[in-house]
Order: sequence, then C-alpha cells, then structure tokens
Amino acid sequence: MNQTTFEKESLVIARLSNHLLKHIVPIFANGRGGRPQLVGSSVLVFSGPSSYLISAAHVFDELKAGHELFFYIEPKTIRKLSGNLGLTKLPPGKDRKSDRLDIGVLKLQGPALPPYLEVQKYPLPISALMANALPRDGKQFLLVGFPESRSRANPTTRDLPSAPCIFRNVSGPASKYSQLDVSPQSHIVLGFDVKHTVTPQKEIRAFPNPTGMSGSPIWLLYDENGNNDPNQNPVVGIAIEHHKSERAIVATDIDIALRLINEAV
Repeated sequence: MNQTTFEKESLVIARLSNHLLKHIVPIFANGRGGRPQLVGSSVLVFSGPSSYLISAAHVFDELKAGHELFFYIEPKTIRKLSGNLGLTKLPPGKDRKSDRLDIGVLKLQGPALPPYLEVQKYPLPISALMANALPRDGKQFLLVGFPESRSRANPTTRDLPSAPCIFRNVSGPASKYSQLDVSPQSHIVLGFDVKHTVTPQKEIRAFPNPTGMSGSPIWLLYDENGNNDPNQNPVVGIAIEHHKSERAIVATDIDIALRLINEAV
C-alpha cells in the first residue's frame, strides 16, 4: 500500500468511523444473572419500506435454537429480534462451522422499526452495499465493530457501555486465501495480528479480543484504481471468522447478503 495514501487516510479515519457507527448495531443475549452479553455485531440496511439486519449466520443461529436476542433502541429499551430470517445453507450433515459463507439477514417486522434516534442508529440504503468489489488488491478496507470485551454490563449500575474498535488493512495475498480455504471471489481476507495492530493515529497497539465482532461490516475505504465516492464508503463484506493462528480475519462478500435480501422480498 502506498505510504502517502495510508498517512492521508489516517487523518480522517476516526471521524469517518464515528459516522459509520450510526449504521452498526450490537446484538445481545441474556447472560449470567440476566445481564446483557454481546454476541455479535450487525449492519442496519433499508430497501424501500423494509429494514434489515445483516450479520453472520452463526450469530442469528441463537434465534433458531430458541434463544432470545435483542438490541437497544433507547438507552434502557430493547427490541427483541423478530421477523423473517434468512441464513446461508449448511452443507448436508454439517454444522455452521462448515458453512464457509456464514451470512444471515433478518427482515425486521412488527413495531419499533428504524431509525432509532435515541441511540443514533440509522439504516443504510441498500445502494451502499457494493457486491463483488474485485480485484481485492489495491484496496484498503475498514472494520468497525463491537468486541464483547468492551461491551459488558456494570453489575452495580446495570449500565451497558459498548465501546467500538476500529481496524483497517489491505487484502492478504492469494496464498492466504488458499491457506484458509476461501476464494477472493467470495471472501475478503485481512491480515490481523491481535498483538500488533495500527490505530488511526498510527500507533502500534494490541487489539482487544475480537470476539463479538462477527457480523461487523467491512467497508471499502480506498481503491487505488477505482472511483472513490467522497460521500459514501460502501459495505463490501461481513466479518465471519477470526483465525488467531493465521493472523487473519475472514469476511464474506456482501453479494451473499444481497441475495438473501432479494429472497426475503
């Protein structure tokens, strides 16, 4: 990646991330003692009159198992996840760990539809989803989400702070895709060393445990060879896996979520 480009983008990355957070919704379940526990992240999208949450399928699998999931629409008001749920199909006789796509889309139904002004959560237009942003080379990607380690309820005050984390990098080499048994056509692989990440201020720090960031959107931050829209950074993927030993995060191309939305319509 061009170093000058990296430095130039670093000047605006924190401000941009705060803007993008308006579309990212942390998803919770009831943990020990009834305290909310973060289980994943999602991106809020609208198409016409309909609104959707897009996340990793393994996050929504909790609903299929009969467990209650929810998100906050006001500081102390929750909305239970309900609606028409579409998930990528499991391979015959296999569990979700064998699903290399791992994408879920929930079409929200019932009362309390977005936007949620009290918590500043607004749906993205579906036009902001860019499928098949190929090639992966020459692009800079941004991951914004909510790790579980920074979204824990205070047992005394019952407050639930959810602190986002930001990470950006370029695509891994072709050999990394092969190593992880995915293809650049269907996935995005980002190099991710949890002990050695670069902050928007170019400081090198350890990244919090990324558990809970499954379902976070991957944004196209910069394309060296394409047209960069100054008003809209598109969502190009959804984070589904963290491979600690391989120092990588795997995301599925947003094309799969768009297909599920079309099926829901």
